[in-house]
Amino acid sequence: MTPATSPYNFPPYLLNPFTPMAFLPPDDAYRNTIMGYVIVGGLSVFVWDFLIHIPTDYRLVVKHNVKFPTVIYYLSRWSTLFYAVSTVVFQTAPIGNCAASAKIPCSAYHVAVSSTALLFFLRVRAIFEKDRTITIVFFVLWLAVLGGSVTAIPSLSGVHIGKTKYCTFSSIGTYRSAANITLAIFDTCVFIAITWRILRDQFTYEVGDQTKSNFFGRGLPAFSRALLQDGQKYYMVAMIANLLVLIMEFAPGIPLIYRTIFLATGVVLTNIMACRVFRHTKMGCKCKDSQAMSALVFNTNNIASVRIRNHINTVGVHSTLSDVGDISSRNVEGALSGYPTSEKLLAYQRR
Repeated sequence: MTPATSPYNFPPYLLNPFTPMAFLPPDDAYRNTIMGYVIVGGLSVFVWDFLIHIPTDYRLVVKHNVKFPTVIYYLSRWSTLFYAVSTVVFQTAPIGNCAASAKIPCSAYHVAVSSTALLFFLRVRAIFEKDRTITIVFFVLWLAVLGGSVTAIPSLSGVHIGKTKYCTFSSIGTYRSAANITLAIFDTCVFIAITWRILRDQFTYEVGDQTKSNFFGRGLPAFSRALLQDGQKYYMVAMIANLLVLIMEFAPGIPLIYRTIFLATGVVLTNIMACRVFRHTKMGCKCKDSQAMSALVFNTNNIASVRIRNHINTVGVHSTLSDVGDISSRNVEGALSGYPTSEKLLAYQRR
């Protein structure tokens, strides 16, 4: 007795030929299913972050001058969203033409990574505005990220899952790790440069607990502390993500699907943190122990100031009065003249 044949020309041993996972070995089917869950979860996180910051993004356009850094911010934001969406669609929808379709998320990855890195190059350039050598070095590092991320386009392709129109990624190049290496180097250099500049401006030359306090930002003014801690948070997330990607890339026997999982989540997390730092610098940072100082530093509109006046009243008693008046952001900059890094970030805010 011969086995019955399928009218769809599927192999007769497939229990459910209408699911793409049936065409894969059990291990590969399991990995592809896990990847689908992870990238959909990453997209959900990014969409949530995107939606809750729509009011802030709106104020960036309405209440601030839209200049080059703001344009790069929006390019980074939207390209990362497009990358996350296109990756989910490629991995979960029956789109067909897998080889060509794989180039869409790869191209979006190139734009998202390079534009996010450009945000931090602009940040470094603002802090080291008068140091042409540092600016050139970091521009070269950013060009390395730009060139490294573009290798994702030719190094990855897509293949059909069995005879279905569902797709999965397939590696066709050994140089795909260039993007991860250059990005990890760039992130590390950005963090070291910003941390060194802040500590150089505020360092007390004391040892022991005071030095430790300064390194973690507790001994710094509110603006510099917020800047340093934001950089540390970004560095931690970006470096952990890129380190995991590099480990997965060079560890023997790791399937490509797991490498893609860490790559996709790393791009999303890095962009969330980079855009968070940009918004804090542009719109204002709320430090839990020094909100007044943060508002003083970041607010570009007229703000209230308190002026203390000592005088002798009519009965000869010394008294202290306080007046509340309006001052402009120009007065704020003057009040911060003792903090070089703060002044440079105020200039960056106006760009």
